[in-house]
Amino acid sequence: METARKYKLLIVDDDNAGLKLLTNILSNDYIIITAANGSNAVEKAKEYKPDLILLDISMPLIDGYDTFAELKKSGELNLIPLIFITEHDSIIHDEKDFTFSAADFIFKPFNASIVKVRVRNQIKLIAAAALIESANLGKSVFLAKLSHEIRTPLNAILGISAMQLQNETHSQEISDAFTRIFHSGDLLLGTINDIVDMSMIETGKLELISAQYDVVSVIHDTISLNLAKYKNKNIKFIVNIDENIPSALAGDETRIKQILNNLLSNAFQNTSSGEIELSIFCETHAVLFPFTGKNNFLIINVSDTGQGMTTEQINKLLEYYPCNNISKTQGGSSEDTAGLRGKLRTMMRFEDVRLTGTGMIIIHNLISMMDGEVIINSKTGKGTSFTVRLAQGDTGAKPLGKAAVLKLKDFKSYNDVKYSKTHIVRESIKSGKVLIVDDVDINLYVAKEMLSPYGLDIDLAVSGAEALEYIKNKNYDLVFMDHIMPVMDGIETVKEIRKMGYDKLPIIALTANAISGVKELFFDNGFNGFISKPIGLHDLDGILRQWMIPAAASR
Repeated sequence: METARKYKLLIVDDDNAGLKLLTNILSNDYIIITAANGSNAVEKAKEYKPDLILLDISMPLIDGYDTFAELKKSGELNLIPLIFITEHDSIIHDEKDFTFSAADFIFKPFNASIVKVRVRNQIKLIAAAALIESANLGKSVFLAKLSHEIRTPLNAILGISAMQLQNETHSQEISDAFTRIFHSGDLLLGTINDIVDMSMIETGKLELISAQYDVVSVIHDTISLNLAKYKNKNIKFIVNIDENIPSALAGDETRIKQILNNLLSNAFQNTSSGEIELSIFCETHAVLFPFTGKNNFLIINVSDTGQGMTTEQINKLLEYYPCNNISKTQGGSSEDTAGLRGKLRTMMRFEDVRLTGTGMIIIHNLISMMDGEVIINSKTGKGTSFTVRLAQGDTGAKPLGKAAVLKLKDFKSYNDVKYSKTHIVRESIKSGKVLIVDDVDINLYVAKEMLSPYGLDIDLAVSGAEALEYIKNKNYDLVFMDHIMPVMDGIETVKEIRKMGYDKLPIIALTANAISGVKELFFDNGFNGFISKPIGLHDLDGILRQWMIPAAASR
């Protein structure tokens, strides 16, 4: 058999004759490890990490089933495929055999040809899975590199246009031009983020980070963002929020905003006139939902009077997002109305995603990860309704109340919205000293110009070594540090700064590396905060308010 390497097999059988026979049959093609009982099998599996396990069912003390269960308890052994060894006629009598997810069976007395074929088939599957994993890893590395490289010029496009939009002396024509540049760059950034998320979903690396979050903040920020983005559309926007929703829930705030934002954005993009209605309420149960450890369902409904979808388009959604326990409902002609409901599995297709775009593919997978479900009802020419149910944890927080709900509903028209990614009121911090470290000139320019309105004393360093010299000779209040730099990168530079005794100096990572998990990498290596490029005005202001303004006020 042609293989790139010799695969390791662990054969477990209390019958010494059986062990010898299987070893003789398979030893020419594989590295053989043997164990005479269940306990020894688990020890050998941990020590040698076999590619495939052949496990006898009938053994004294610890039988094959119990051994199987022990192997599955271990994270490092859980994914090793296993072939049961059993008597030829026992499998059809023992229901227990069917409750264990063994890859295959080998029957006694052994037939050498059949044993070789069944083992070879499993090895082929293992090899194929390894190739897929390697390809996914290569794609992930490529997309991470692509994201980093695109974020650097986007930092200049978005940063400079945002700064120019702060200039009230520009003519309307110039302001409109910068607005178009900013929104085009922002759209490209969203596409890059979606591509990275899609890759992480595909490789199973997208993780949820659960923590307590403020419900009002999630709703307000998302509504404001979409109203500002689509302010030129003459559409009536209606907000219905249940005042009994807990003011705080436990879940992944960023991903919930992503789901809500995509639902609203999808509605605005597909609605040219009429109205869009957002309704949010919560179901609280005394008994925890099975397997979730959560007892709240956050329910979001977004309805529009847009173009709607045909039954054929709804059926295409089934191809993109296959569901378990799907039930269709007809609310009119079967040609123009359809609905679907069910748990969502993580499965995507990239062909012809024009119907809803990558954003909708991502949120369907996020909904699944949150133990949620989605209901879609649509009628061509009449509009579409998306209802999402997300299992969330309880925090014991009090209800929102009438006053908070009235504030959230106070969005009379798009022109009334003051929120914008490009407009912010800066508080002067003239006594503050800041060092910006980056090896790319345009990044230094953008960061300095964004910080200039605060009246700060700003120095620029183009390398880690230069940053160390600046810090030795000047007492800074805050340092913004790039990650990827030649000779000495940002993490190495921060380690040197901490070694020099500057334990309390706030250092903020300022990087185009925005892959999930990188924030934890920075915090684990001495950084105090994190801003991804392109730099957002609100993110930058938030860092200054956290680290600079309190310090300035105490002077």
